[in-house]
Amino acid sequence: MESLQTSTESIFEAFLDYSSGLFLVLDKSGRILKANAYAKQQLGKQIVNQMFDRIILDFYSTFELSAVERELEDSQPSDVVHALNVKHISGMPQTYLFRFCFTDKTIYAFGELNNDELESVRKEILGLNEELNNLTRELHKKNALLEQLNREKNQFLGMAAHDLRKPIGLAMTYSDFLIEEAGPILDEEQNGFLSTIHKSCVFMKRLVDDFLDVSAIEAGKFDLDLHPSSTFEVLEQSLRLNQLQAAKKDIRLKVQTPQDIPKVMMDASKIEQVITNLVSNAIEHTAPQTTVAIELSVKADHLVFSVEDEGPGIAPGELKRLFEPFEKTSTKKTGGEKSTGLGMVITRKIIEAHEGEIWVESVLGKGTIVFFTLPMTWRGHG
Repeated sequence: MESLQTSTESIFEAFLDYSSGLFLVLDKSGRILKANAYAKQQLGKQIVNQMFDRIILDFYSTFELSAVERELEDSQPSDVVHALNVKHISGMPQTYLFRFCFTDKTIYAFGELNNDELESVRKEILGLNEELNNLTRELHKKNALLEQLNREKNQFLGMAAHDLRKPIGLAMTYSDFLIEEAGPILDEEQNGFLSTIHKSCVFMKRLVDDFLDVSAIEAGKFDLDLHPSSTFEVLEQSLRLNQLQAAKKDIRLKVQTPQDIPKVMMDASKIEQVITNLVSNAIEHTAPQTTVAIELSVKADHLVFSVEDEGPGIAPGELKRLFEPFEKTSTKKTGGEKSTGLGMVITRKIIEAHEGEIWVESVLGKGTIVFFTLPMTWRGHG
């Protein structure tokens, strides 16, 4: 008889182990004495010897086993159900519907998943997934439309800038000719008109050139004509273009370079454009009778170029705006020069296309230094 009872208990325990519900045996204090395999799998093997109230999430501390026992005095165990949130091994809470049975020495707790809640969560997930798919499709449509509009915008800018380049160039050339040839016989007001026309033409030509460069960059047609080039020659040519601008403001261009620098793989015209733009910016932000320092050096496997001005400097919060299209800082140019808002954008694109880096350091009231690097050895990753 005893053997039959033992066998029956073993079969019952095996049945509980294979069941898909939590089966816990507690002592009267609420300590877990036994747990079936499913409970250990869902809640962790360490639940044995833990207090039952430690494995449930009872935010308001309203659940008490003694209260459940009193409740069962007038009811059947199957009629009294408590929905309790249990700490799952994944860290996420899961809701189980618990029924309890009290004996003289032990408490039996059986918990089954709240299928209504699971179904509700499943439906909510399906709904969210469908909504996400709809949003994704809508986003793809809008992105495609934006790409099309961007292409059309670039095409328009490119065509407009290309068509404007010739008449602006002619107006600039003729106004320059009139200033040189007719200037001596014109009065001060007439010369002022010619000067304004010429300055406006110079600015418009610069704007058109910048538009063409930006259009080429955004259209993916920004190609480099790479050749081993002398950095000295490129720097020399750039400074030649900046010299007149510096002389007009009585600004000294101080140049410091090492004796020997080997040729570097670059698009010489593009790097000349970069240096010309950076030095021009420095001159425009520097007061008359000051100095703009240009330095060329070799550090490790990179060529390092820097241009430093004695201007008012740039606030730290505005530095990141320097490389954004059409963005301007609060720093004013000392000669009232105009800016297209595209020069630094193009400069960064050129340097990055050469596998280099560009950055700015500035101190308010002391000036700004712009650095860029070029690799001494071309890797050709771009």
